[in-house]
Amino acid sequence: MTVSIELVTMIVSVASTLLGLAAGFGWAISRTDARFERFEQRMEAQFDRVEAQFDRVDAQFDRLEAEVKEVRSELGDVKIAIARLEGPPPRLLAAR
Repeated sequence: MTVSIELVTMIVSVASTLLGLAAGFGWAISRTDARFERFEQRMEAQFDRVEAQFDRVDAQFDRLEAEVKEVRSELGDVKIAIARLEGPPPRLLAAR
């Protein structure tokens, strides 16, 4: 059985085309994976920065909460002191 040169050429060209398409697809996938890897690293760094900012804000809120508790306790003392300065409330009927 003899095979014509045109048939051999067609088989070789189809095989090389398929091999080229597979190689191009593999190359595109590897580049896409690399870009996603860089993007994930960048996003992870940004998330770490934002998390650090949230930690700082949380610490500030804790400090502010402690200060508010202190002011509330001092406010109670001030109310008591003012009530002592004002004296008892006046009566409706005057004593004779």
